[in-house]
Amino acid sequence: MYTQVLRNFDDIQLKHLGRTFGRMVRIRLRIGVGLAVVATVATLLDPAPWRLVWLGVTVLGAGAFILYEERRFAREGFTARSLPINLWVALLMEQSLLLGTGGISSPLLPTLLAITFVGSVAAQPRQRWRLLAAALGALTAMSVAQLSGWLPGLPLRYLGSAPPALVATCATVMGLLCIAATVVGGVLRRTFDNMLAEALAHRDELLSTHRAHARELEALSGEIAHELKNPLATVKGLTQLMAREAGRPQSVERLQVLSGEVARMQGILEEFLNFSRPLVPLSVSAVDLGALCDEALVLHEGLAGERGVRLERRGSAQVSAACDPRKVRQVLMNLLHNAIEASPPGGQVTVTVEPTPAGDARVRVRDEGPGLAPEVEGRAFEAGVTTKARGSGLGLTVARALARQHGGEVTLTNGTPGGCVAELLLPRELPAGALGPVREVAHG
Repeated sequence: MYTQVLRNFDDIQLKHLGRTFGRMVRIRLRIGVGLAVVATVATLLDPAPWRLVWLGVTVLGAGAFILYEERRFAREGFTARSLPINLWVALLMEQSLLLGTGGISSPLLPTLLAITFVGSVAAQPRQRWRLLAAALGALTAMSVAQLSGWLPGLPLRYLGSAPPALVATCATVMGLLCIAATVVGGVLRRTFDNMLAEALAHRDELLSTHRAHARELEALSGEIAHELKNPLATVKGLTQLMAREAGRPQSVERLQVLSGEVARMQGILEEFLNFSRPLVPLSVSAVDLGALCDEALVLHEGLAGERGVRLERRGSAQVSAACDPRKVRQVLMNLLHNAIEASPPGGQVTVTVEPTPAGDARVRVRDEGPGLAPEVEGRAFEAGVTTKARGSGLGLTVARALARQHGGEVTLTNGTPGGCVAELLLPRELPAGALGPVREVAHG
């Protein structure tokens, strides 16, 4: 996955750099014309022979390169080598213009700052520092040449001769500004790169989750078809018998069996739909978790009575959790139903609500059954894994998905000395960005 993220990162980065480069190719000719006009005016005001030749060659070379790159880009598009070549040529042409229009005293000196900033944002780190070193080296060489008088007539005569201290100060300040522009540009580039990398990693994580979910759904299709095949055969056979034996006493018994099989199919389909549909957004509120557990216990009193299982709730202090009460009730109902079915006659299911040392809310459902079998201990939350003869293996999968949607978790462990402990962990504080106003409720 990491390699895929890097490959996508490079592809997207190259694509957007290409778009930006294409826009720069189209507007660079206009910028070049403006710089050529400034250079021409400077030359006409100080028509030294060397300056005429130098600036003429520079303007012609820059114009030829710009036209060539515009045609090459239209023909070949953006490549990995386009950017560094253009940055180096731009720096060379800019330094040539500076030299021809007065050196450190040139009115075009601020363009050096723009070149270093653009280079720091667009280029890779190593190339970025090489461009800065070249710019500082050229600036230093130009300053030394101007201060020592190696190039007579370098400053423009109509601007006057700048004192050496002013020349040194301008060169120093411009060098520091170029360093600052390179640092700021590098920080901006790293920031955008990190944002892009995180977005791609998050996208790939979501895609991986969806792919895994799709594989589970594909595998479960066969399981669901198998689970529904037997009840459907039973329903078909019973309806045929009832049609032939209408009015006989056996019809009542067969209707009861028929009703049970239909209820079983309905339960399987509901669990499958809960698992297959995307998790809808949460309707979060501050919920009294203890009251929610009491409600689930009341709803399971009938099932517990049929199986001879006692229900007990522990933890008297009010424990609130930031959750969607409808979804958390579904989780609690599933855990409690499993605990009752796993408990032997005369056993007890204990529900404990308490805060954790970390500040979260915790619900523990403990039964007195045989505990998790070794073959399913590490796979209890996988879709389709169940030890029940008539189970679909989707309940715990859906329960964990709902808990994780809240930023919580559901775990199963074998208890001591026996039984199984199901634990639901939920945050007690509302997450940032929760929809709707916060409200206090005693139960769903």
